[in-house]
Amino acid sequence: MGVHNSLAVYTGILKRLVVDIAVAYVTPIEYARDINKIDARIRAEGFSFLTKTLPILGKAFDKALQGDTPFTAVGFRKEAHRTTPKFLWWLFERVFDGYGYVRSDADIDAIRHLRQIFQLLYKLEIPHNEASTKKVLSSFVDVNGELSKLSINKSDAVIKRARVFITRVLSGLSPRDIIPRHGPGAVATGERGGAKASFSRLYEDLEVYYPFTEYMHLSVSHTVDLLHQLEALEVRKTGTAKVVLVPKDSRGPRLISCEPLEKQWIQQGQCKALYRHIESHRLTRGHVNFTDQSVNRHLALESSKTRRYVTLDMKEASDRVSLQLVEQLYSGTEWYQALVASRSGETRLPNGTTVTLSTFAPMGSAVCFPIEALTFYALVVSTMVVHLQWPWRKALANVWVYGDDIICCTEVYSTVIQQLERFGLLFNRDKCCVSGFFRESCGCDAYKGVDVTPIRLRKTWNHRAPHDAVQLQSYVEFSNSMYARGYRDVASYVEILVEHLYGAIPYLEHQEVASWEYDLSGHILKRRKHTLSSKERRCAPGRVIGFDRPDVSPYPRNRRKGIAYRFNKHTHRLEVKGYSITPVRKHWNVIGWEALLHSLNCGPTGLPNGVHAVPHRSRIKRTWGLA
Repeated sequence: MGVHNSLAVYTGILKRLVVDIAVAYVTPIEYARDINKIDARIRAEGFSFLTKTLPILGKAFDKALQGDTPFTAVGFRKEAHRTTPKFLWWLFERVFDGYGYVRSDADIDAIRHLRQIFQLLYKLEIPHNEASTKKVLSSFVDVNGELSKLSINKSDAVIKRARVFITRVLSGLSPRDIIPRHGPGAVATGERGGAKASFSRLYEDLEVYYPFTEYMHLSVSHTVDLLHQLEALEVRKTGTAKVVLVPKDSRGPRLISCEPLEKQWIQQGQCKALYRHIESHRLTRGHVNFTDQSVNRHLALESSKTRRYVTLDMKEASDRVSLQLVEQLYSGTEWYQALVASRSGETRLPNGTTVTLSTFAPMGSAVCFPIEALTFYALVVSTMVVHLQWPWRKALANVWVYGDDIICCTEVYSTVIQQLERFGLLFNRDKCCVSGFFRESCGCDAYKGVDVTPIRLRKTWNHRAPHDAVQLQSYVEFSNSMYARGYRDVASYVEILVEHLYGAIPYLEHQEVASWEYDLSGHILKRRKHTLSSKERRCAPGRVIGFDRPDVSPYPRNRRKGIAYRFNKHTHRLEVKGYSITPVRKHWNVIGWEALLHSLNCGPTGLPNGVHAVPHRSRIKRTWGLA
């Protein structure tokens, strides 16, 4: 069943969301007009009203929250003598004045509710059409061509300062001292699972810095025993990556570059070494992060109240870091030669066309994320030192980077944007939060110190897929999240929807877990308790998938549903019958040196030798788990 045939499900969720919100503001007669408007617009526009029209309205809303421009509702009939639409007027009037500017006493709850309605289905992973595919591929090719014509002066003051800084950061880390490993994603050469343990190609550019017998073999004995395989290796001058398109959101797909197996093996080792070193180095510790988004999220939350810092979002960030820029910044270290050696010099588009890459490493390369983050941090800090005459210590202390999410002081952002765009980089001006009280970084949307991040439904619904593990998991978590936010009608609707397809799903005991709160430098501040999230509950050992309802007593409700309980005499705990999700496993004939190399470098998987989980495939099964 296609996504468009599930339109009634998404419409039902949206209408119940509006009702959940409206009961606190207006009478049923007044919000009935909005429900009728939703029905009428969906009949006229179809699925695009949910995934395009409402998100466009949401973007205009977020832009107006910054305070510089009034809110204008394109495609909606406006109220008399106001710029806000008649649709949801009872929420808009609590946020904007008659001219469309944010009120000084804007209702933050109304802001949260409006953003929830606008972005509910914005991230829905719908199949992309041919037009959106061509647009994404065309943009990638155009950016690559633009970078090929880019000229960066190595004597530029910002470049020189940034190069010195990067040299100091990486001076204590040798790119040869890495532990290669396999990544979780697909590779351009087609190997999957256990088949990745067998290397069959030798790349001349990779061999210069990472000899095959040193980084693909464990020892001399390994080389001697498999000498016949070494002699049969296919020799290639460089690697060719492969472009694939994966669902991103309602606007279209995301472009990912799959790397060749042998190059990905080395890139993953480089990535882990860079992560560990940069996150612990005294010049970048706590300011350049790869594994923890909480620093940027906390800053966005605080800055939405104090307006001390701004959040900057880069456009096509990974595609716009050029090889030339990396050469200028990293040529003072060993890492430049190592990165070039492990890099794919060209990529193959879905239509079979091969493109020579001017981009350093598209998204999909394991070194894309650490290199772009360190590059952005070095350039921003150097800009502040060179053009604003800030001391190094002060500049380093006032910039934070997580991937392409940058946070810096309010007074410097215009200079930062101007300078970085000279090097082929580009900022998404509409998503840069530089004025007003709205800030957005690392998935945290904040207004005046309050988190106003909406819950987004990502997985499409298919009522003909009663064994779809991802769908079950996604919709149960969505129901739990909506219930926790107070949208009870939506949560109940999704609960009924899920149980109609999958059968009775148990209620689980509400849990709290202890955690630690950290400061911006990573030091522990205090111990605190928080409610176990849906993801934490799902990943907890011995638990089954279930609904989290803090105000519901699980045992009697589950018994009325006919759900079985038992007391496990071995673990001395009460267990409930429910679904759990397990990965699909497949056996590959991996033995000897190849199995040992995989085990030592990639770590234990908890599975028998030769058995590997198939990526992106899982299944559900009935089992006993914690109540």
